[in-house]
Amino acid sequence: MTLSAPEYVASEPTEKVVVSAATKDQAENLSKEIAQMYVAALGQGGIGREGCEAYPDSDLFSEEGVRSTLQAEERLIAVARYNEQVCGAMVADKLSPYHVEFNSMAVRLDKRGLGIGSAIVSGLKDMMDATELTINTTELVTHSLASQAAHFQAGYRSIVGFAYCHYPRVFFANHPESVLWVTKFQGKLVSAVKQIRSALGRKLGAISSDLVHTVLAAQAQGRLNQRLSEQQLQLAAELLLERTAYVPLAYSSIVQSILFQFEEILDRSVVSNVGSSVGSSVDDVACETSETADLVVEEKDGFGHSYIIYKPGFSFNDDQKAAIDKALVSLQKLEKRYILVRIPANQPEAIALADYLRQEKGFVFHSYLPLYGYHQEQEPKREELYDVLTLQWIAPAILAGNALPGETDSVVKIYGYPENLSGSIIRLIASELNKNERKNGHHDDD
Repeated sequence: MTLSAPEYVASEPTEKVVVSAATKDQAENLSKEIAQMYVAALGQGGIGREGCEAYPDSDLFSEEGVRSTLQAEERLIAVARYNEQVCGAMVADKLSPYHVEFNSMAVRLDKRGLGIGSAIVSGLKDMMDATELTINTTELVTHSLASQAAHFQAGYRSIVGFAYCHYPRVFFANHPESVLWVTKFQGKLVSAVKQIRSALGRKLGAISSDLVHTVLAAQAQGRLNQRLSEQQLQLAAELLLERTAYVPLAYSSIVQSILFQFEEILDRSVVSNVGSSVGSSVDDVACETSETADLVVEEKDGFGHSYIIYKPGFSFNDDQKAAIDKALVSLQKLEKRYILVRIPANQPEAIALADYLRQEKGFVFHSYLPLYGYHQEQEPKREELYDVLTLQWIAPAILAGNALPGETDSVVKIYGYPENLSGSIIRLIASELNKNERKNGHHDDD
């Protein structure tokens, strides 16, 4: 995936805003301007006000840090100029050859209200649309209705999750920030995939090679407008495959609502009861992992949050219960206030693991992320995508001091709440938290 594109000139009322990708060749001349803009937007060192924590992207606030970022070419920085001055920027982080996340959008304080944020989002969107395929899953800070509205207007409106008090205390001295998760499928291949789905319908197969042959036959018969290369066919098959989403019964309805947003592309069955069939089988992704390598713990040293990431093909038995228990104890000893667990969702054992976290460890729903996972097979060489179910744990002290959106003392504001899908997700999280509170209260009484 090449993260570059021609300049984007915003339409009225921000016709003077020009958004372009900062290049490695511009590192020496542009780094200082970008760093100065981030300081002007978010404060020296990323600290916006007294008592707040630093913005968690320290490299953006120094000339040296920005220069190193541009020279490494692992992140794209989209820069907005207004009357020739660098007045805003946003980063696209490359998570895999086909996955990006937008973050670190900022506009100088003295240039806000000019539509610059909307121009940045639209410009970076155009850059992603120019790639072959980009699966964009991005966190939107919930205190800024303007930021949310800018993303929604640019098409980033398919809500897939809500992280409760996940972000550091960057914008509120006494409150961690919550974030809304959205996903958008982008790139030149997306229109071709939608046309295949429209022409051939659903249930095209659960095996990639079979689906490729189906598309090839349709091309030969003249049923499709576009002929795809071998690589494009493999990618298209990953998007079009029939897959099963294995989720707890309590999540079945919300996951179906999330997936409905992507029905032009995806083909999913949601299953919540696999009975005795739970084993080490994998529905869509076949790879070998040892029992000791089923999960990875990312402590995120220096931050209040951590991640536990399960690999596709994971097993869940007594040994794995001991492994997750050990990981959780280790993170809680580090006084982490937030723990996120990512579970490959296209295999039956996802249900047992998610239920264990919910029922025994106090986790609640976070998100369902379609095709968020990426795995590369070496023999035979093949790139595979898979869905991810995520659950979150929030420390009791944080829950006690931070109200969910919709409550009178909440600092969290969500664009469209409670009418859009964010309202349904938050109500689900609230019901799980209330159930946990009743359960813990009952145990205390015992």
